[in-house]
Amino acid sequence: MDASRLRGVSLFEGLTEAELARCAAWFEEKPVPAGTRLVNEGDFSYRFFVVLDGEIEVRHELEEVRRLGPGDYFGELGLLTGDRRSTKVVALARSEVATIMTWDFRTMVAEHPLVAERLQAAADRYRRDDAGA
Repeated sequence: MDASRLRGVSLFEGLTEAELARCAAWFEEKPVPAGTRLVNEGDFSYRFFVVLDGEIEVRHELEEVRRLGPGDYFGELGLLTGDRRSTKVVALARSEVATIMTWDFRTMVAEHPLVAERLQAAADRYRRDDAGA
């Protein structure tokens, strides 16, 4: 994947060009038709996603939790905790995502402490929000 596709993602802000290129090499771009379910609630967690284009909806049970667009990401909570997916994620419009598998995600987190810190902060924020805090 071309590193320029990750340049506008806040998760990767502050990385050098070489670090960004290293991260981009782990990702695979995928077009996603509208209506495609990317994640099912209760699934095992094995992928992390970055939204490159389009609109994505995150639902818990029947309730919309959040909407995501270009530059947003999801899937880190399950990968960081080892828990099953707590939400269902569906493309509302034709979208494009970048995905990374568990083993590459773990390498990325180990090699880039700034990325790891941001991912953990996001996961903590989602847990607080889900708990009603």
